[in-house]
Amino acid sequence: MKTSQLKSKVLALFLAIAGFGALAQAGYGEIRGIITNTDKEPVPFATVKILQGNVLVGGTQSDMEGRYNYKPLTPGIYEMVVIEPGHQTQPINKIHVIPNEATYVDPKLTANTLSMVTVTAKAVDYTRSGVDKNMYTMVSIDAKEIKQNASAVPGDVKGMLVSLSSNVIEQNGEVHVRGSRGDATSYYVDGVRTLGPNTIPGLAIENLTFFSGGVPAMYGDLTSGAVIVTTKSYFSGMREKNIRNQEYRDKQEARRAEEKEKLEAEKRKKEIEEEKAKEKTQ
Repeated sequence: MKTSQLKSKVLALFLAIAGFGALAQAGYGEIRGIITNTDKEPVPFATVKILQGNVLVGGTQSDMEGRYNYKPLTPGIYEMVVIEPGHQTQPINKIHVIPNEATYVDPKLTANTLSMVTVTAKAVDYTRSGVDKNMYTMVSIDAKEIKQNASAVPGDVKGMLVSLSSNVIEQNGEVHVRGSRGDATSYYVDGVRTLGPNTIPGLAIENLTFFSGGVPAMYGDLTSGAVIVTTKSYFSGMREKNIRNQEYRDKQEARRAEEKEKLEAEKRKKEIEEEKAKEKTQ
């Protein structure tokens, strides 16, 4: 009787070992990796959900170093969703799990940002600015025309105004429009009202527009005139130079970022290879 029981126990143990061997032979896989943000910093305590065909298989959480690991998984194709309150949810599809191997997936999370409202300013349409176009006279001259106009001396704003309109005269250092007082005309430089023509940097003018008669409402309740000046933004040559310099800096920064990302990818690849080699020796 005892011999029979012993044989039964041995047989049961053999079947258990055989079953374990069969499971091992079936070859389970796993998914592991490091969760980081766009600044390459680890994201701890992120929730990792493993799905297959949109059906939840299981889940885990990243540690303080952003590392996570989920196993065992039968070979197949899986999806993964990474959730962390301060970051945008990151779904990852078509993760191939193969037998007896670790599949490495390193999610990069983007921080949540507040929605911003962008206000776009549009150029003023003078024909809709409160005064009928027929009620005023508008003339305009740019830097190129100033240079080509023999009667318009570069830098002499008062002289430019006299050359632009027969309604303007210069008397005792003041500009008079249609016989009005010198202070009856408003002057604006880059949208800011100034005291008079003497405060306008003549050589920096990119465009000068002159209204006489009725003036658009945006420039106040005037019956004389308004002088609207746009400067060369220090002046145009400096602006173009700054743009070129910024483009060069942006290209250099992009190149450095690309090289850094390449080095980090190579470093991560080496880490994965070392982890796999270490596991095989254990």
